[in-house]
Amino acid sequence: MEDKEKLKALVKHWSEHSLEHRENFLKWAKKADEMELKEAGKCLREAARAMEEAAKNLDKALKFLN
Repeated sequence: MEDKEKLKALVKHWSEHSLEHRENFLKWAKKADEMELKEAGKCLREAARAMEEAAKNLDKALKFLN
């Protein structure tokens, strides 16, 4: 596989995987809140926002690779 094709496949995978992490972070943020671990929940929501931003940047990179 040519390096460019490999990079495209990796970037697509990373983007999808980061959104999976985002969903898990949000699920556990809710659970943290329910356990009255509000600061932990807040941090997990911030991590989820960062993952969403990472996915957006990976999607932008993918456009440049097409």
